[in-house]
Amino acid sequence: MHNEKEKTVRAPYNFVPFSPKKPLQRYGAIEELPRQDCIDPALHTGEIHVTLTAKTPIYVSDGNGRFFRDGNGTYAIPGSTIRGMTRQNAQILGFGLMCPGRDFENRRLFYRMVASGKDTTSGELFSYYKSALNIKIGQGEKFAKPQNIKPGYLTKDESGYHIIPTKENCFIRVSKKLPDVQTLNGCDEEVIPVVYRLEGERVKSIRRSQNPEPGMQKGMLLFTGRPVGNKPNPAYLFPQADYQAQQIDISKEDSLAYELDWEDRKNTLKRKEFRKLPEYGEEKPVFYVRAQGHTYFGMSLFPRIGYPNDLQNGLPKSHKDALQEECFLDYPRSMFGFIGKTQSYRSRVSFGDFSVVGNAQELKPFTAISGNPKPSYYPGYVENGEHYGKDNFLLRGYKQYWLKEFAEPAKSDKEKVVSTLHPLKEGAKFQGIIRFRNLHEDELGLLLWALRLDKGCYQSVGMGKAYGLGRMELKIDCLKEFSGEHLYADLCAGADVQSTETADRYIQAYDDYASAKLYLKKSGKKKPSLRNLDLIQDFMYIHSRIMSQMDASYMELSEYKNMKQPLPTIRDIRSKEFSQKSMQELAKKALSVDDLRAMMAAKFNSEK
Repeated sequence: MHNEKEKTVRAPYNFVPFSPKKPLQRYGAIEELPRQDCIDPALHTGEIHVTLTAKTPIYVSDGNGRFFRDGNGTYAIPGSTIRGMTRQNAQILGFGLMCPGRDFENRRLFYRMVASGKDTTSGELFSYYKSALNIKIGQGEKFAKPQNIKPGYLTKDESGYHIIPTKENCFIRVSKKLPDVQTLNGCDEEVIPVVYRLEGERVKSIRRSQNPEPGMQKGMLLFTGRPVGNKPNPAYLFPQADYQAQQIDISKEDSLAYELDWEDRKNTLKRKEFRKLPEYGEEKPVFYVRAQGHTYFGMSLFPRIGYPNDLQNGLPKSHKDALQEECFLDYPRSMFGFIGKTQSYRSRVSFGDFSVVGNAQELKPFTAISGNPKPSYYPGYVENGEHYGKDNFLLRGYKQYWLKEFAEPAKSDKEKVVSTLHPLKEGAKFQGIIRFRNLHEDELGLLLWALRLDKGCYQSVGMGKAYGLGRMELKIDCLKEFSGEHLYADLCAGADVQSTETADRYIQAYDDYASAKLYLKKSGKKKPSLRNLDLIQDFMYIHSRIMSQMDASYMELSEYKNMKQPLPTIRDIRSKEFSQKSMQELAKKALSVDDLRAMMAAKFNSEK
């Protein structure tokens, strides 16, 4: 059981921080990249033969709910999965540039906050939300009213999405205690076409129809669903649309942002289809507000609005500056290829499927909550628990999962948000080949380091990492290099089969090259090394430290409230562990001294 007094964010993942230095640029221009139409004898071309052994159960989906199989029907890890794993490691170890659209999806995130505890990570953000909607509670009023919120009908045509204002440009709050509303509420519908009669500003009568009698008006009755707080939500009556009024055009940026936010949350929404953007010609009643130059809308009186900044604003200045260059050629782009607006380059590294060796036992399937951690939870993704409303907010870095022993997750009664996983038992072995072409010595070293990592480290592969699935031990069986003449003859006869120790020399070559490029200084009498950098130590730590399920699990819904401390960094955890070990060592030494004194005293007394 976690100490609730601590109120510290906890997660099965953490972040390797970005380098404070400028991303490492391997080539100055695309013309400097090795040619693709020939084998350069001065560079390195060959194969890396690899074995992956599952130390915990592993699950790699085939997209249809079962474990992936290759063309022969054998269990396998697809080459694309190995490529993604290797490239991400090379991005960190190679000090690569974080590029929007390639390494992460740059977008404006949404949030909705109608209450917040004092002195919490969300207190300031609540004030921002309250100001954007102009939420006020007037004298004698029982309910908070967002003064800037207006009603309308969201629709779609050939040119995009638009909001048609209502005729009275206002909505009417209708109590569910009204008998007519109670009857309609039992229909289990979100929106009902109605006719109604007003008495002053109150609804006197209302019924399902679109044919008003004298003294009655047409409209739509909206049931917004789950309430905020303990009081039940009322229904909201929207007057009919005013097709003569000036419609509000929704920009492509705003409609796409809404759609992406809906995609993020659809598995947790009770009425996901209702909250989806309308189809062509369809109209949906929505509450909307203009803020920060954007139009935000939703089927709730308190809609979700966008943060002032998009994710790219949270990159370090060194990355932002590098993004201004037309073609920044870091190690990942240079080695694994890229497609740009005007220039492209093919990958010089290819990955085949890793097929299982021998018999692999499939375990009993189990269910787990679907989805990935979302950057919308800013206490986990932003440094110091800041939020995306801050102009100077900083993203934490590269997300990595903690290693854990496997534990089957608790059962969930929310069938629509769970997936069934069919993992293979730990001990399953997979073998495959990675081919490289025209790599410089330092590039080959980075590739080998991204695969092998340091002693005691593991790779994480497949789904279910949050529950301990997919911890893999990677072994380089052999490194084969081919000369140009051998590539046009018998490959097997002319291949130069290197020992696995040769990898150390290439990795050191990369270390030396990158250290010089980054202007690293000597550490005492030792020459500069990337391994002395905190971010590299953080990376190797999270790939070697086996955490307990309790310390690296998702928080329960009740724990998200009033969090006062953001997610601790890997460095915080490393430092705490180092301090604890130091204290234990001191305690052992103190105990040894006491034992020695006792022994000397006993001997002295016996000699008396």
